[in-house]
Amino acid sequence: MIKEYSHILAGLPVMYLLVVVSMLVVIGAMAMDAMFGWRKAKERGEARTSYLFSRSINKFALYEGVLFISAGIDTLIHFVWAQFNTTSVHCVPLASILVSVTLCIVEIWSMREKADEKTRSNVNHAIKVVADAIQKEQAVEIAKHIIDRASESDNFTS
Repeated sequence: MIKEYSHILAGLPVMYLLVVVSMLVVIGAMAMDAMFGWRKAKERGEARTSYLFSRSINKFALYEGVLFISAGIDTLIHFVWAQFNTTSVHCVPLASILVSVTLCIVEIWSMREKADEKTRSNVNHAIKVVADAIQKEQAVEIAKHIIDRASESDNFTS
């Protein structure tokens, strides 16, 4: 009976090796994203807090959890294909590879957006500061104008 199913189990080590490689590639992409974000924050003089690190840990857990689920889907697909004696692709973890590629693309976008997002944020902050300063200057001018008018009217009454 075990010999009947040995062909099903034969491809699993290769498939799981590919899943592990996919997971390592995603971890590498996450590490690059974290390093890029850390460097950008340092260049801008922004705080690098443990909160941001904990978000990276949560992202790691989410991504790797999704990859484990993908590996389970690949295992089920492998067993189904092996039952139908289709040996052409049954050792390839298609779901894990697809998810890994998607997560790597997300990380690339994240690295690219970090600089743009922070620059936009800083520009918006600068615009707000200038707008506040203009409003304060206008308030000061109005106050000066009122004081000047008041002192002019004091000069006329004296």
